[in-house]
Amino acid sequence: MSDLGGLGGALMLGQQLEIYKWEDHRRRAREGNALAANDAAWRNHYNDLMDQYNRLLNDAKRLADAQDHERALKDRQIAELTAANKAHESRAEKTALDLAGAKASVRLLRGIVRELRPDVCPEYDEND
Repeated sequence: MSDLGGLGGALMLGQQLEIYKWEDHRRRAREGNALAANDAAWRNHYNDLMDQYNRLLNDAKRLADAQDHERALKDRQIAELTAANKAHESRAEKTALDLAGAKASVRLLRGIVRELRPDVCPEYDEND
């Protein structure tokens, strides 16, 4: 009978081990599912962060391009204004020289008129 008792005990132990094995399998499956879900959540979070990073990077590039364009435009405007300023200064110098020549001519002509007709020509200020 002891053999039957041992066999019965072995069967019970085998069934208990089978139950433990089944429970362990289920627990590992649940943990695996939880890990897979957790991994998926992390992957989604990572993808969202990468999308945000790429958008920020594209915005930064777009803003840098806009700044470069504005800087180039302002550089062209500065060059144009500098050239126009030099042209105006050159014209102003020429006009000043022409005015000085005209004043000298007027003084010379007044001097000639005074010599020829002192009674007709009034006195003028030489600075006019």
